[in-house]
Amino acid sequence: MSPGELSEDLLAILRIVKERGGTDCSGSCHHRKPGEFHCHTLSQLLKISSSGVKERIRNLVNMGLMERHRIEGDNPLVRFTVSPDGEKVLASSDNRR
Repeated sequence: MSPGELSEDLLAILRIVKERGGTDCSGSCHHRKPGEFHCHTLSQLLKISSSGVKERIRNLVNMGLMERHRIEGDNPLVRFTVSPDGEKVLASSDNRR
């Protein structure tokens, strides 16, 4: 997949998630902890709804550009990170700028 095939908002999500080392999802926004980077923070940065961010992350996972990793603990959560294919798309996008 080439960067030209992705919308700017999807590329922005990939860039930000890569910079932050991932985004965490606890399944409920009520379980967020200080310091965790969640879709709400991402939605504020991009000025789109948090449900819109979640939908875009799901799409990126389905495209193979992001990966999900289950993190066990008192309150299990899922960390979404940029996949190797997502890294390639970002590198290609950065070269086109």
